[in-house]
Amino acid sequence: MSLPPSLSDDEHDERRVFARAIRRLPRRCRDVFVLHRFVGMPLEQIAEHLAIEKRAVETHLAEALVRLIRAVDEAGGSEPQKRK
Repeated sequence: MSLPPSLSDDEHDERRVFARAIRRLPRRCRDVFVLHRFVGMPLEQIAEHLAIEKRAVETHLAEALVRLIRAVDEAGGSEPQKRK
């Protein structure tokens, strides 16, 4: 996958870290994350598509987010955003 040339070296590195972290997610977490965040599928539809309960979808999505944040933090990524 080629990255847009308009990105800085740091942005390229952050995207690589993020892409690698997504690939390393457990299969079900990755499927749920990709369907929700990149495809835009609602949680109810993901549950139906994967033949699992909506609560399981929520759990997999939460686990994916925790793992992705941890992976970016461990790679020295951006400062964590503070909640308002």
